[in-house]
Amino acid sequence: AYPELNFVLIGDSGEHDVDIYLEVAQEYPERILAVYLRSVKHKKRVLRVRGVLKKYETTPAVLVEKSVFAENHARSIGLIS
Repeated sequence: AYPELNFVLIGDSGEHDVDIYLEVAQEYPERILAVYLRSVKHKKRVLRVRGVLKKYETTPAVLVEKSVFAENHARSIGLIS
């Protein structure tokens, strides 16, 4: 509906957000400006997400412990002032 609207995807490391978000970002790299995934307290899932993100290079994608880390990253790449 809005072909010129860009997005920042925000989810968590709990289920399938990383897989879905990175698939969308690969399909629309010019429209997905960043992907932020909040770390949940589940060691196996966090390790899996870190492994997936390590191989991913299309769009900035970050696993964060606290929202302030996502905010600081968004500032560093010019998404917010």
